[in-house]
Amino acid sequence: MAIFVQTLNPTSFGFFDSSQLFQWDSDKMVTFVLRSLGEDILGVELTKKMIWNFFENSTREFQGMIIEYQARSNLASLLGMPTGSIDGTNGLKPNSINLTNVYVRQNLELLDRMSEAYSSMIGLGGIQDTFSGSITLELNRQDYNLYTELKDDAGNTLFGNQTSGFGGKLQIYEVFHTAPIQYAFNGTLVNNFVGVGASAGSSVTDARFHVLPVFEDVLRAGMLKAAQKVRRSHYSYKITGKMLRLFPVPTSLVTNVNDKLWIRCGYRQQPLPSLTSTLIASGTLGASSNPSNTFVDDTVYGVSNPANVPFGIIDYNSLNPWARNWIAQHTLASCKELVGEIRSKFKTIPIPGAEVSLNGEDLIARAREDKEKLMTGLKEKLEALSYDKLAEVEASKAEQMVKQLQFVPMPAKAAIIIA
Repeated sequence: MAIFVQTLNPTSFGFFDSSQLFQWDSDKMVTFVLRSLGEDILGVELTKKMIWNFFENSTREFQGMIIEYQARSNLASLLGMPTGSIDGTNGLKPNSINLTNVYVRQNLELLDRMSEAYSSMIGLGGIQDTFSGSITLELNRQDYNLYTELKDDAGNTLFGNQTSGFGGKLQIYEVFHTAPIQYAFNGTLVNNFVGVGASAGSSVTDARFHVLPVFEDVLRAGMLKAAQKVRRSHYSYKITGKMLRLFPVPTSLVTNVNDKLWIRCGYRQQPLPSLTSTLIASGTLGASSNPSNTFVDDTVYGVSNPANVPFGIIDYNSLNPWARNWIAQHTLASCKELVGEIRSKFKTIPIPGAEVSLNGEDLIARAREDKEKLMTGLKEKLEALSYDKLAEVEASKAEQMVKQLQFVPMPAKAAIIIA
């Protein structure tokens, strides 16, 4: 009588055939199924390979439910990570990632990426690059076109640097009239202080200093930076559509001193980080289509949905009796359904002087009912044990514990007794 390890290709996929525990359970599964279907009284129309095949399929069904549970609990922490690689021999290519039997450490990657859109909107980091350029000011001219006159160091318009088909309006983040001034802090001027935001090298008559904590200098640096932007600049501006209007009209300009207006800007946000560079990385566009040299975010080609999370083949040896019992019951239900299908083809069998009616349809109905109960029960159990549900349970336990401790009498040694 052939056993599992002596049979050539005992299962369809062979994902678990190398597991000694799966091999041992396979032979036991034959006995379990045949006896459960009444083999000792009436022959069962099943071969060992059929039973082993259902045994493998039930294990894969259980694995699919576990993967769904893992994805529900961990998908927010896995988005963007490398995907896995599956082949047809052992289920997972060498050196591939397999998260099926791994406890995933939670992170805030999803929240961080969601917040990037807000920081990009105001030009403070995020997924969108920002660029700087300048507009050359002219005497007695108040209005300037941002889309044609804002240029980079090479003389190219920043608006024109966008790839054709992916452009949009410019977003202006900052406007500078003069270069930032470097400050030196040696203390606080307490007498004859000359001006607000005096730069290093300013002459201060009869200046006196006293030592202050470092945070004082940090706060003062912020004050000086604000003073430089608000009080030292002679211009203000207003942006309407494509046009930037200066107030007041420039009447005194010195070349290379105050004849430039420096602007930091960005392009409209795109659904993918740097969509142009993403298309370049995928080969859709050529490298020459990226004149602004925007960064390429490789994580956009990583995990994006439950179907490409690197979940591999489950380790059968790690399954406990609860999991193995579910697989055995599902295997039995599947075998029962197949027997019912076979017997339904021959509803009656003639025998001398009578006919024998087969219970094919009844077996099919009961098998499908059993499988439905097994799948529903497993899904409900896993749903109740997902990470967010576990967090709710632990929070409830902590709350109930606090209520219980309120009724614990205070020890005598900790009580204050008033005589």
